[in-house]
Amino acid sequence: MKSLPQSFSFSTPHGTTQVWYSDTIRLPQLSEKKGRVDALYVCDEHTLPLLRQAEYFSMQVPLVVLPAGDETKNLDSLTLIAEKAAEYELDRHACFIAFGGGVVCDITALAASLYMRGIQCILVPTTVLAMADASIGGKTAVNLSGYKNLIGTFYAASSIILCFPVLSSLPEAEYRSGLAEILKTAALYDTELYQMFLTRHDEIIRRDSTCLSLMIRRAAEAKALVVERDFTEQGERAFLNFGHTFGHALESLSHFSIPHGDAVAWGISRALAVGLRMQLTDKDYAASLIKILNCYNWCTNPVYFNRQLNGNSFADEIIARMKKDKKNRDGMIRLVLQEDILKTKVREVDTSIIREVLI
Repeated sequence: MKSLPQSFSFSTPHGTTQVWYSDTIRLPQLSEKKGRVDALYVCDEHTLPLLRQAEYFSMQVPLVVLPAGDETKNLDSLTLIAEKAAEYELDRHACFIAFGGGVVCDITALAASLYMRGIQCILVPTTVLAMADASIGGKTAVNLSGYKNLIGTFYAASSIILCFPVLSSLPEAEYRSGLAEILKTAALYDTELYQMFLTRHDEIIRRDSTCLSLMIRRAAEAKALVVERDFTEQGERAFLNFGHTFGHALESLSHFSIPHGDAVAWGISRALAVGLRMQLTDKDYAASLIKILNCYNWCTNPVYFNRQLNGNSFADEIIARMKKDKKNRDGMIRLVLQEDILKTKVREVDTSIIREVLI
């Protein structure tokens, strides 16, 4: 059997990002200068034990430990990282090292893009979602006033280390969340990866290491190619938001209690419903993708939950949040829709059609 490459790289306006595949849990090996290491670790309370056990962990490197969860993705956490770096007198030749999921990677990369007007950033993602999607491509952000990713930058990491063994202990909700982002990438760019969801269900569910590492590789490399062509999302990179306009609105409405991937999976089902109503999406393809979503127990119902919503309907609340989406133009909601697998469009959609798929 032909061995798989141990790394790949892609280019951005900030230079080359090197992505390493590792069969051990490891950190970058740092050099000591004049008795100190100019770096800062950032993790959360869940990944802290793994960080301390990781190969090349250094007790000399200062550490910021954030609370776990999406609520941490805020300006206070950003300030905490910058203040810790300043406390240890880290200069513009220093490096921030993120060890955690998408939240930790996003905040750390944003802090690196702003501290001293930009320092080196290395990401060691520890979830399927972060490995396959969030760490690849240089989108950094924090949430503001209950809305997703309102403050952020485009800033590429210099290196990304994907340590596959860390995934064996990942909580089930986190695992499923990452699978949804891989499915999204498959629908957009990779028919073989899409077929894996249909033909290798049992292996995926039991987290077969060979199957999972292959899926992450394919998703990460597919996204990297898109990022290389369109780093600041002026064109096709917007396709990677498939399912996200609905999904982000649902996350916001749930006060981020719904995992990102679960929200995106539901958002994909709603985007397919919009495409069908606009006579844009092929019926057989929509049925195939909905079948996959159902097979992996993601919600495809028009109404995700029935809760008291201050007298407003579920549809009203979702649409109100969708109107805040960064991708909108001139007050019109813009959605990523698909005609078929690998055939994707961005369309302005009237709220009356959106409402129809939410009731």
